[in-house]
Amino acid sequence: MNHINHLYCTINHVILDVLKIFDNAPQFGLPSGIALVIEGEGNRLIGTVTEGDIRRAILKNRNLDVPVNSIMQNDPIYFHESLSITEILEAMPHELLKRKRKSSKYLSKIVLIDINHKPVRVLDYHQLWEQKVASHRHLVVVGLGYVGLTMAVVMADAGFLVTGVDIDESKLQVLRQGESYIHEVGLPELIKEHIFKNLQLNSNIPEDGDVYIISVGTPVEVNEDGKKRPVMKYLLDACVKIATHLKRGNLVILRSTVPIGTCRNFVIPMLEEHSGLTCGQDFHLSFAPERTAEGKALKELRSLPQIIGGFNRDSLEATSAIFRDVTPTIVKVESLEAAEMAKLINNSFRDYIFAYSNQMAKIAALYNINVVNIIQAANEGYPRDTVPLPSPGVGGPCLTKDPYIFASVAETHHFDDDIFIRGRYINESMHELVFEGVMKQLQQTGKNPQNCKILICGLAFKGTPETGDIRNSSGVEIAKRFLGNVANVYGYDPVALRNEIEETGLIPINSLEQSQGMDAVLFLNNHKSFEKINVFEFVRSLNENPVIYDGWNLFRGEDFLSTRECIFMGLSFIKTSIK
Repeated sequence: MNHINHLYCTINHVILDVLKIFDNAPQFGLPSGIALVIEGEGNRLIGTVTEGDIRRAILKNRNLDVPVNSIMQNDPIYFHESLSITEILEAMPHELLKRKRKSSKYLSKIVLIDINHKPVRVLDYHQLWEQKVASHRHLVVVGLGYVGLTMAVVMADAGFLVTGVDIDESKLQVLRQGESYIHEVGLPELIKEHIFKNLQLNSNIPEDGDVYIISVGTPVEVNEDGKKRPVMKYLLDACVKIATHLKRGNLVILRSTVPIGTCRNFVIPMLEEHSGLTCGQDFHLSFAPERTAEGKALKELRSLPQIIGGFNRDSLEATSAIFRDVTPTIVKVESLEAAEMAKLINNSFRDYIFAYSNQMAKIAALYNINVVNIIQAANEGYPRDTVPLPSPGVGGPCLTKDPYIFASVAETHHFDDDIFIRGRYINESMHELVFEGVMKQLQQTGKNPQNCKILICGLAFKGTPETGDIRNSSGVEIAKRFLGNVANVYGYDPVALRNEIEETGLIPINSLEQSQGMDAVLFLNNHKSFEKINVFEFVRSLNENPVIYDGWNLFRGEDFLSTRECIFMGLSFIKTSIK
């Protein structure tokens, strides 16, 4: 509720009345140090009285019962409420010149009026400049997963005061020791450099935040109807907690991946309800999606164009002021919804074109053709539409989720969601394809799978750029299918943590030198270290008639096949040297 009437006085009031207005203003959420002199039934603004005016009156030995018309500013600086903060700042020099004031140095308050010249809002002039000069602002990053932690560290490195907030005390403890719980080249060094300096940590929202960056997870879960939809409870919790600390002039930036319309229809109502403030008047809000790839997030945060959609122009400019200190290119889009959609487009498109390639692999398998060779031949010298290479599945926390979020948007509007769901279905079906193919070849060699030992290599959802993240990993999903179907399933990854591998149910090994006696070895990501394997020694160390599955076209199959009797498989072909 706008309580601006508590700043009103008339020419008949005296200085003492104005001092009481100053004292009472904060309890109504109003700025202290200014009274608005109005007249008539329409409360038309005719002047202002500030602390400076009263100070000057006292120096002239004026009494506190002197009427305000003898000390008020008859020509205050005011602007129409329709102007954005940026437009106000741009117009300020002209207004100062018109009133023959030399500078805005001593200007503390600016009045906004409606079409009838009635005061509707008072702005703090110095808060306006926080929109343009942002580096001194206190950034609060809520949610220190992969997205939030890398953002917090890069912002601290750019010179901002940053507080990272997470409810997981174990994460905070790791960071306080100057270490990182995620694998990202260069991240531990930056943490050590900034921790307890301009990078602070807390399990609660601090009281003095200026900018709140929400980076909590929005996972998808299967609902009662069997469809996967985004889970919004973490975002809801973050909004409620931030709202209880939200102040006038604050900025909220959402980076979590969400359905189109979430900012306007979910986040803003939550913030307004629990803060009592109004978006666009009291605080600003924007959507600035995270677009980095794990393994090179620090580099991409500083180099990738940052898409920003704002609630209004002020929100857009305030967010741009934050990110321009980090990345050289700002892409301003027309609305919150436009920015939300841009994020979903990137990942859903990639998932879909990967599904195309994986479908080609399944067709090529009918003819025992190496689909990688065929796609490379199709791309060779062709100037249009490069086809990506297939894989044992498309994993990770983003590409496995965002198509379902986009599908939920389509479903909400009774629009066909098949393009998103079908792509996901194809990519997820690759897990079963790999499992069934290896099991069949084990049986073809006369082995009983219940007596076999299987090694899964490459459990992180991708090998290049390097990451240790095994969330929604194709390697893990495929490995789980072998559990209970073969005697022992071992796991190896050059980067992933041993305890996380154990939590999947696999038996972790520390190096490929421990692969002796395996009946099958599957390479399910493209980590660069795999290409350095001495394949001749490696295949000799395996059990009799082993199966080698190369899901990423890493090896020359003939090297295995010529060394000993074995089966060498890819996504769409099988070669054997077993007689």
